[in-house]
Amino acid sequence: MFYKRSESFRYTFGTPPEIHMHVSGAVESPSKTTKIYGLLLDISPKGAKLFSERKLQPGEENVRLEFVLNHETIRSGATIVWKQQYEEGWIYGADFERNSIKEMLILNEIRELKEIEMK
Repeated sequence: MFYKRSESFRYTFGTPPEIHMHVSGAVESPSKTTKIYGLLLDISPKGAKLFSERKLQPGEENVRLEFVLNHETIRSGATIVWKQQYEEGWIYGADFERNSIKEMLILNEIRELKEIEMK
């Protein structure tokens, strides 16, 4: 079968950049927002894989993500959909809120990162 797409929509970082997670709606304190630092392991226009030392519950907390991709600061709401324990912390799968403009921005930034990597 022939696919028109010749490039991957997921980008895995060699050195993961820092990501800020603003978490609210936790069971123990629903009105409190907590800022958590983590690492952005990989990204696609619709989601990301994250690492954090703090344990989050998939689907139970509201998460706002803030990170710099190439040279653009991106802010997006997200839902944690899965977690996996890893050494001293947790790896999470996050689905971004659907926003076609942010999806195109992320896709363009991924393309730029891949071009820089190829040089």
